[in-house]
Amino acid sequence: MFRGRIFISSPSFPAIAVGGVVFKSFSLRSFTKSSFLLHDEDIKLSYTLPTTTQFIGRRIVYEAVCASTNSLAAQYLDTVDLPEGAVIVTDHQYQGRGQRGNVWHSEPYKNLTFSVILYPTFLAAQQIFLLNIITTLAIQNVLVRYIPSGLCIKWPNDIYYRDKKIGGVLIENFFEKRTLKTSIIGIGLNVNQSCFASRAATSLSLVCQRIFSLQQLLPQILENLEDHYLQLRAQDVAPLKDAYLKNMYWIHEIHTFKDKHHTFQGVIKGVDAIGRLVIEQAEGTSKCYDVQEVIFMV
Repeated sequence: MFRGRIFISSPSFPAIAVGGVVFKSFSLRSFTKSSFLLHDEDIKLSYTLPTTTQFIGRRIVYEAVCASTNSLAAQYLDTVDLPEGAVIVTDHQYQGRGQRGNVWHSEPYKNLTFSVILYPTFLAAQQIFLLNIITTLAIQNVLVRYIPSGLCIKWPNDIYYRDKKIGGVLIENFFEKRTLKTSIIGIGLNVNQSCFASRAATSLSLVCQRIFSLQQLLPQILENLEDHYLQLRAQDVAPLKDAYLKNMYWIHEIHTFKDKHHTFQGVIKGVDAIGRLVIEQAEGTSKCYDVQEVIFMV
């Protein structure tokens, strides 16, 4: 019995790293005392690489249990030279993080919890919201194959089915001298979980009334994310913004919101150039809100 991490490094010849030795036809990459148990009579890969991407998902690091894939990705970046598009994935994330310091609760082995490392140095600091746009669109483009209607993007980066959250994104950006160097794209998607502490959450399985393969969904999301990222890198931004606005939760509808001053009714008109939410209030004036400045009163 061994403890170790799986590093999948090639689409044609996946490599399993186990405790310092060449193990059957697999080769060593890393070792840790806190990873999963691996038996030599039962080696199997939990996730496979996407077959059509250029770089996203060409390196997958699998950790059976971790506190947060975003935190683990940041730790790797401090010590390992990971290529752009490397993916950190786990089956059991016990301290997942969301916006506003919220905790992302995910039942082990039922959902997708992973992070993608990108180096979007072509983006100016005021353009980083575009990463939210491409990530949420990538997830929605996959989900719409199974849920043809009722999906939307709740600003800034949650995926909703009607009025319930089915997925979320946490993006952490790292700068050097005001220049964007690295982004960690954390994604949590409720797939096969059936019970939630909050009535405001749902899953793909609950909506569609069937079980889904995590191993098939992950490559689909990675392929869509790369398509959108390449479009962004080519500066083809307008269609991405249009698609995001078209799919926004509560767009052009009268709803109730709360800011630090009062509860009010307003209409979401879109987002501004740096990604702030634009809400037109009853008196006809519009105000821009940053992430922690306004609450949707669902």
